[in-house]
Parts: sequence; C-alpha cells; structure tokens
Amino acid sequence: MKKNILRNKAWAVCGVLSLLAGTAYSDVEFHPKIVGASVDFGEIKSGKVEGGDWADQTLTRTSVYLTTSATVDKKLGLFMTIGGLFWYPIHPGETTPERLVRFGPGVGQAQGIYSFGDPEHPSATLQFGLFGEKYNPDATNLGEYLFRSGTYPGYLITGGWSYLNSADYLAQGVHFTLPTFGGKVTHEWTVFMERDYEPTSDFSPAYLITAKPGQFLELGAGLEWAHALSLNPDRLSPDKTHDDSINNGYSKVTKMPLRGATDPATLAALTTPGQIGFYTFRGFKAMGRVSLNFGDLLGLNPQASGDFKLYSEIALLGIEDQPYYYDKKSERMPIMAGLTVPTFGILDKLDFEVEYHKSRFHNTVGAPFYYSLPIPLDDDGTQDNPYRYDVNSYPVAEQDSVSKAQTKDDWHWSVYASRKIVQGISFSAQVASDHQRHPTGPEVKPSVEPPTLRPQDWYYVMRLDFGLF
Repeated sequence: MKKNILRNKAWAVCGVLSLLAGTAYSDVEFHPKIVGASVDFGEIKSGKVEGGDWADQTLTRTSVYLTTSATVDKKLGLFMTIGGLFWYPIHPGETTPERLVRFGPGVGQAQGIYSFGDPEHPSATLQFGLFGEKYNPDATNLGEYLFRSGTYPGYLITGGWSYLNSADYLAQGVHFTLPTFGGKVTHEWTVFMERDYEPTSDFSPAYLITAKPGQFLELGAGLEWAHALSLNPDRLSPDKTHDDSINNGYSKVTKMPLRGATDPATLAALTTPGQIGFYTFRGFKAMGRVSLNFGDLLGLNPQASGDFKLYSEIALLGIEDQPYYYDKKSERMPIMAGLTVPTFGILDKLDFEVEYHKSRFHNTVGAPFYYSLPIPLDDDGTQDNPYRYDVNSYPVAEQDSVSKAQTKDDWHWSVYASRKIVQGISFSAQVASDHQRHPTGPEVKPSVEPPTLRPQDWYYVMRLDFGLF
C-alpha cells in the first residue's frame, strides 16, 4: 500500500512536469537535472538483535538517483527525485540465497513549494507532497526527536535506507512557514501522515518556532499532537481481549497492567469494566533545542576554518502519564548534545554527538509493529521474554543478569566526518552506536530493535558520493 502511494505521487509530479514541458508558457523555467550515485561500505563491529549475534556483519549499499525540477511563475517550485538502491539484508547464520543482493526503486521527494509575495524574499512558503523535514540544521545523526520518535511507546529512530546524512524525516503532508521580525522569529505549522509504524495513515499536526536573538544563538521548540486525526480512532486505544486476557489494559485501582496479574485487586478489574483502562498511541510530544555558534563569537571565517558550534536537543515523548509503562516523565526524555569542530580545511565537517535516554525499557517497536499495541515490549505481552514486566515481581528485567545487561542502553553516540575530494565527488564516514534498524529477511522488514543496544555495540560506514549535473 505504501509503495503504491509513493508510486502514485511520483507519477503525479512527473505528469505535472511533463505537462509543463509541453507548454509554451514563458513563465515556466526548467532547471538542470541532477544525476548522482553513492557507494556505502561498513561493518557492525558488535551488536545483537532478538538474541542473534550481529557482530562482523557487512554493511554495503549502492544508490543512484535523478532529480528534476521546474519553477512556475517564479512562485511555485516542483521537485522530483527518483532512484534505486542495491542492498543486502542482514541474515546472521542463514544460507547464501537469503543474503543475495536486493534492488528497490524509491522516491526521494515529490513536492511542490509555493512562495507568497516576493519570490526572492517570500513572506511565507507552503510545502506539500513527499519531502524531507529537518528542523535542526546542526544534527547529523542523533536528535530530530519530534518526528523521528514514537509517543507511546517512545521509540527512537536514526538513519533508515540511508546510513549517512539522514538526520531528517521523510514527511508526507503539508508544511507552512511564516518568518517574522525580519527572519529572527520563524513559525512553522505541519500536518504529516503517520507512515512508518502502526497505526499508520493518521494525521499528526505540529507547531514549531525558531528564534535567532543574536548571530551566535539559535533557539527552537516544537509540539506535535501525534495521531490527532484518525479515520479509525478505535485502534489508537485498542481493547485487545482474547484467551480471557486483556493485552492492552491496566487496572485503574492498582495502576498496573492486567497481563500477568495475580493480586486480588487487579484481578477484580478483569470483571469490572469501569475499573479497566487501556493504553493509547495518541498524545503530545514536545521538543526544545539550542545552538551556540562559537565561530561567530570568536570571529572565525567558516569558509576557512569550518563551523564551530555547540548544540543540544531535548524532548518529552508523551506529555501525559499513563500507568506503569509511562508513569515517569524522566524515562521519556531523550537528551542529545553535539559539537561541530573546526578543522581549518582538513575536513569539511567534523561532528561529535552523544545522547542520554534513561528508561526501564529498551528501544523496541515490536508491539506496535506486529501487534498494533501501544506498549514498550517486543511482543503483545503474552510471551515470557526478558522485557515483560510482571506486576508481582517488579521489575523482572532487573532480576535477570542477561536482560539487565541488555537494557543498559541509556547512552548512545555518533562521530561524523566529510570531505569534498574534487567537484562532484565527496567522501564521508560515520562511527556510531545509535538507533539504526537494518532490514532483515526475505520479507524486507526492519529489525524491531537496533543492534547497538549495549554500551560495547557499534558500527562504522564509509561513503563515496558522485554528483553530476
């Protein structure tokens, strides 16, 4: 379904560009096409997923793309990027046929941007279609929490089909931008469709504000109402009952999940509907960020020295508490800090980023992905896995040395460097312990958890980019 939607969008934009190409209007300007390719090569040095050892797994991808664009009446820009990706699934211990190269076509963007007022200095812009959304210009890998995270559960995501330069969100929807006070304060309103993990197809409106009180200081904040507009609101707080169990319920008396309960008060709630509550996907996420440009403070020339910035971002994934799983706001607050270091011509960019996110539960999308349940578990709560918290021996995971070690994923980090070799060719590299999920299996599905959960887990990737006009 998702591929069909993207394919329809691609054909729609191509159709518009083709129609414009057939007209003789002088107010249509076609821009040079951009053709490019990239080759990635790396390795997971240490990592585990769902009990499997992913150490020494090779990471390699080759991509090609074509971008075409046009401007209508100097106000409406139309952009289309299509491409293809050669990639290998990760299959630890599986047979060779399951590890053979795959190819997938894709759409990088299919969007229009309309400028209000003077096209050179627009009073506002309206962006619509499929496009990359990035509100934190400094983040290279971690951060960008407002759109790259869940609410309940608050899972975190980095990367995707691109290992490098992908600290953004591929949005489907509309984005209205209004600069005020000479560009010192910018307001943004977005309505994006949820399209990555269940429940999909809901619309989530958001508001962002960016303030630049001085040349060296930038402040930002944002608020998103996740899954606010849904054509099927019942699935946002599912009443999942089968086998005399309630997988998504909790007792309003004991504030405990009903699954696994044996105490009388909680069991009484099983037969008293008024005492049963259900977890929900819907909720508010908030984000705040700050960036300090030390280069401007010190009077450095960024063209000669490179950027010198310190930046940070913090988020609250779910403002409202829910019993047991989401009863501590401190466990729903990822914090990222980054430093861009000047290299004085040796590199184009050198970034260091670190993230702290303390939580009892590890970073999994298992329950939303497979069971459409808003709980932070790998399954639907019926299986005996090390992350199922039993109400009678709280918490189970802390009593098991293996599972306790696997839940120590509070700290993550990333180092990124890039350098242009010649015009049209550049090199970049990343070493990280982040939240990248790799596609596995013949069914091409991402792993429910990143392989870098433990402090000793990490990977590296290098890329060679080719860009031709």
